[in-house]
Amino acid sequence: MSALMGGPDADEMTAGLTSAIPAGTRLLALRIASGTATVDVSDAFADKESPGDELARVAQVVFTLTQFPSVRIVAFQIGGSTPTTFASGAVSLRKALGPGDVVGALPAILVESPAVGDTLHGSVHLAGLANVYEAQFQVQLIDGNGKLLVDEPVQATAGSGTWGTFDATFSFSTSTKTTSTLRVYDVSMKDGSPIDEVDLRLVAGP
Repeated sequence: MSALMGGPDADEMTAGLTSAIPAGTRLLALRIASGTATVDVSDAFADKESPGDELARVAQVVFTLTQFPSVRIVAFQIGGSTPTTFASGAVSLRKALGPGDVVGALPAILVESPAVGDTLHGSVHLAGLANVYEAQFQVQLIDGNGKLLVDEPVQATAGSGTWGTFDATFSFSTSTKTTSTLRVYDVSMKDGSPIDEVDLRLVAGP
């Protein structure tokens, strides 16, 4: 949570990652009990922005905390109290929220593993959430010389208007370590072009 409040580091900014957390937001307290994480943040977190930005900042906290097995839902406090109205009121924090409550802030394909800056050794473990046509999209791993190390379809557990999970491992062969690009994308039914593309920069090697 402290890293989230601090915003992207230099490598993450170079990779194009941004944060919806308002500048100046401080983590005041964090308690975890019976599957609920209660996070107390400073008043800056409630600064009024567009409704999309408000949902995005809440979603970033929820997904950061629920990645841990001990957390299922997240209860929010602002300065020690549960807010009756949060920011512009577009998002309610009166009850604890889980990942399913904030999917409106997600891209069509959310890659949770691997992460920017990770190093891959002969295989890539791809995991996350997706809501794409017929629950299928494509993954490519492209090395620093433009060579395709992986070019495979990925099947999620649901799609076409329903969120599903994906978890797959793909092997690759390379003799050198290079800064590489992991690219995931859906294919347009209209013209076959890539859509909903996500690119992550990482290192791939033997």
